[in-house]
Amino acid sequence: MTAKQPPENRCTHKTAHGRRCTMPTVSPDVALCLPHWQRKNGDAQTVSAELLGPFAELTTATAVNHALAKLFSLAAEGRVAPRNAAVLAYIGQLLLNSLSAVRHEAQLARGHDKWHGDLRRTLREAILGRQDMLAELEGTPQFRPVEVKYVGPGQREEDSDA
Repeated sequence: MTAKQPPENRCTHKTAHGRRCTMPTVSPDVALCLPHWQRKNGDAQTVSAELLGPFAELTTATAVNHALAKLFSLAAEGRVAPRNAAVLAYIGQLLLNSLSAVRHEAQLARGHDKWHGDLRRTLREAILGRQDMLAELEGTPQFRPVEVKYVGPGQREEDSDA
């Protein structure tokens, strides 16, 4: 006696235990049922948008921190698989580790003031809708170059002015 062949229009999704979904496929050219297709396609775009949030790119520590915090929440809700969450968290760690090098390159290429202005503009645009954070950012004083006085051995600061 041979095993019964599954119908061709049956969803190809398999559970962790190896069982195959019994629902019919969305259409002949799609191999998944509607719930599994939505979970694979529709929710992935939603999760991606939620991870980025108000940030267009993950180019600041604030943006990466936001994405990692959101990833924590999505993984706790079960909307991101644990393995995917671990991979994304590792990528987030790599991004955070590389930000100092990106900052250094940007400062060399454009200067500290231009880089600092770009950073403030990026953060301002990302939090434009959050008035509490915007007020805090606006209240932050602008950084100015620090004046450094050289005081030689045996001299006091007052003596170096002369």
